[in-house]
Amino acid sequence: MIRISMSSDESFRVNTEDMAHLATLARIRLSDEEKAALSKDLEAILGYVRQVSEVADKAPKVSARLENVFREDGKPHATGAYSEVLLAEAPAVEKNFVKVKKIISRR
Repeated sequence: MIRISMSSDESFRVNTEDMAHLATLARIRLSDEEKAALSKDLEAILGYVRQVSEVADKAPKVSARLENVFREDGKPHATGAYSEVLLAEAPAVEKNFVKVKKIISRR
């Protein structure tokens, strides 16, 4: 278990044992210097997260009115009504389809 403590000046403290545990969980090897540096970085990150949380807690709660932005259900447009416009914007077209680079291969 990782124990993150707060000091008297209300900043977070992460010790090197905690960093060693995190390194084990992440399956990475860290030197003592790296653990010390990462401890300081993690303390700074946690301090920033705390500041953001405090600001978020103090901010007024905004309740936006939800509104349906979709069109009303009804008769849809004719099939192919926008095909020419869409195909004209495509970089490559083949037999009335947008031509794209193959990115999936079958094994």
